[in-house]
Amino acid sequence: MSGRTHKSVSYALSFAQLALAVGFFLACGCGMANAQDAHVVHIPITFHGEARDIATKACLEVKEQRYPAQGAWWEDTAGAATASDRAFGEVISAIQHKNHAALLRLSDAKETKDMKRFDEQAGAFFQQFGALEIIAVPQAYDFDGLSVFFVKLRTASNKLFFAPFVFSLQDDGSYKFLPSRTRKVTYELVNDWFEAPWGPSASEKPVYCSGEDIKRATHSVELAPPEGSMKAFPSRLYLTGASFTAPGDLSGLVTRLKTEIGQMSSLLAAGKINEFIADMTPEGGNRLKQWFAGADQADRDRYKSAFTRQKPFFVFDESPLMVVYTLTADGTVQVMYFTSADNELLWTNSSHVTVADQVFKKGPLYKAGLLKKPFSSIAIK
Repeated sequence: MSGRTHKSVSYALSFAQLALAVGFFLACGCGMANAQDAHVVHIPITFHGEARDIATKACLEVKEQRYPAQGAWWEDTAGAATASDRAFGEVISAIQHKNHAALLRLSDAKETKDMKRFDEQAGAFFQQFGALEIIAVPQAYDFDGLSVFFVKLRTASNKLFFAPFVFSLQDDGSYKFLPSRTRKVTYELVNDWFEAPWGPSASEKPVYCSGEDIKRATHSVELAPPEGSMKAFPSRLYLTGASFTAPGDLSGLVTRLKTEIGQMSSLLAAGKINEFIADMTPEGGNRLKQWFAGADQADRDRYKSAFTRQKPFFVFDESPLMVVYTLTADGTVQVMYFTSADNELLWTNSSHVTVADQVFKKGPLYKAGLLKKPFSSIAIK
């Protein structure tokens, strides 16, 4: 089921990009760098569909820390400040004073092995100093050995936006700055949610998962367990799923999916491509139609065989997203995404690569699906 891919994964800003996001820092007010409200929250992970982004019912558990809305609290990180608060304040000071040696000392050693690159990025960072104004640093998130501060900035044209500053927990309990992007999947999930229309960057009332969302969950998994010797807060993804052989409360959904996938297989086997793509999102359907028009008969037959011979065996219901695991004729496990629109199920992201693939098609969750009793190792007892 190959096709053109479109990557829609959100990454942290690079060091040079972050240089554009740090500038003239407010000198108004100083307060004790003490999180006002540190607590565990559950955020709905964002699914980047071909046509739209979706807030799912898959919930990631992280620790959220809130800071004073007024005053530059990062200018005074003494006293009751956490190790990550102090690291953040020191990095801001180093940038503010264009202190190359301090910034090098405060950065993660793995990020500074290439000194030529570090020097170039630091130079760009300092050169852009003064272009922007920090309005606030209202919150940070701790998970999987990372501490991520979201900095609210204002441009000269009065445009507001957020930039993430990411720190990693060290074996000695300190935190070091990650000047370049991190590809850890849980960071990408948190950043996606923060930047979504329903996240803190765009909404005064961001959407979180409810207690009922967590209560209904049947499975939970750590996607990126913390590394190193220091104890760190681990994130955990909560999901609601069932097997096709014993669907329980999801029996209605399983029946619909069986019917939908069976109908699509019959249409494809009969060569009714126009009818087949009607059960796909328009973007994916159009790409498949174009591919069929240019493919030779052998490739078409291979595609038909691969689709029609797969057998669905498990579903995670994260409405409006449904994640279906199927077993192919050669014994491999594949994943299909379905989204609901106007009470219809549509095959979504058939050739569209996003961060969701790192969650559902790779890593600990995918490996749990390969077990003799799929996902039994992550079932909530």
